[in-house]
Amino acid sequence: MALLDENIVKQLKGFFDKITEDIKIISFLGENDKSKELDSFLNEVADISDSLKYESYMFGSNNELEELYGIKRETAFTLVKNNEKTGINFFGIPGGHEFNSFVLAILNLAGLGKKLDTDKADEIKGISKPLDIEVFVSLSCTHCPDVVQALDSIALYNDNITVSMIDSGIYPEEAKLKDIQAVPTVFINNKLASIGAKTFDELLEIAKNS
Repeated sequence: MALLDENIVKQLKGFFDKITEDIKIISFLGENDKSKELDSFLNEVADISDSLKYESYMFGSNNELEELYGIKRETAFTLVKNNEKTGINFFGIPGGHEFNSFVLAILNLAGLGKKLDTDKADEIKGISKPLDIEVFVSLSCTHCPDVVQALDSIALYNDNITVSMIDSGIYPEEAKLKDIQAVPTVFINNKLASIGAKTFDELLEIAKNS
């Protein structure tokens, strides 16, 4: 059974066929049903266009890759451009409002999305400290995609930054452990950094001061 609507596939093909970069989706799966669903979902996305490649691993089977991409949980995937890590990860299945975050991340990597102005790009490049940014979301949250997309844009301009969207519904025990009661909740290097809606400029300031 197809997970993607036929009209959405047609629209995405129009965008993805313009990609000239080598964009690859690499997943890290478990034995659970959500991992199987994620695998099917990513296969469907990759089948839309020859411009996208997809490969999968069982979580725990390639520790070197997991460490390289910052993959700490199963049922996850990362985006790779020209065989280089991009720092953009998704933990869970980016459906609901986060589907747009996933698609925009691909288009931005391909140079087909909105570009930041030079001053903002230089600010981001000036961040020298490694930042591991985790955004806990709910797929029904309307503010979450804005935060995820803004942080993904920041990651594109700095190799020291990794941004991970984490669906709290897929990892309820971790969400409970971290006492997440509202989304989006942002952690930077395992420290609580932000809760709720934030603008791009606010998130950039938070990142710079972390």
